[in-house]
Amino acid sequence: MPFKKRGRLYLSNMASRLDFSKVNVNSSNTDGGVMKFGTSAARIVEDTADMKFVAMYFDNGATSGDNRGIYLRQYLTGAGGGGEALRVFTTVENVAAGTAHGAHISLNFGATGTVTGTGIAMRGTLHLPDVALASNVTMTAVQAEIYSDGSASDPGGGTILSYFRAVNGGHANGISDVDDDAVFFDIQGLTSGSGSTFQSGLTAATVNAATTAVLKCLVGSTTYYIPLATAIT
Repeated sequence: MPFKKRGRLYLSNMASRLDFSKVNVNSSNTDGGVMKFGTSAARIVEDTADMKFVAMYFDNGATSGDNRGIYLRQYLTGAGGGGEALRVFTTVENVAAGTAHGAHISLNFGATGTVTGTGIAMRGTLHLPDVALASNVTMTAVQAEIYSDGSASDPGGGTILSYFRAVNGGHANGISDVDDDAVFFDIQGLTSGSGSTFQSGLTAATVNAATTAVLKCLVGSTTYYIPLATAIT
């Protein structure tokens, strides 16, 4: 039975799950119509180091199926509406933080854990419906965006700023092995063809004359430039 102690609600020896499927949504409170933990002005504050404000640890021993710790899905049913199933926002508020991540998603393994198919730390899948979609619409599986909040937004001359960063980290032995085995891009599902995403059979004569632009990248501490061609002759 639930009981209160010093202003906190404790759920002791619960025999059944918490089911909010028939909850009455508070339509006047749009910042937490079903569940609410504080507000931006009246936050739940605890300054203890290494604090996890909400901790969930699940163990699933099923030998088949796609088993999920949390399944979150939102249906957009109003024409012209929009939004996300999940919006995660970390704010460094007027302090010099040591590290900060908007979200940190990991896939790791126990001492004898492995996968027999694919192991992906973060996956973004854009589903295209079985219809012809509207034209002049921007859609992408992954978007990396650097957003400047104001006219004075300036990363500083000594700052390493990038849209994508690839890091080979961890134990030195593992770093060496990964360095030998890893590829920078793994692209599947493309067929070579003229004007396609991937086109093979090119020579210097078909590209060099049209190479009029580059993309800047950083490898270690050295700047390199990836050549771009405006046409393939």
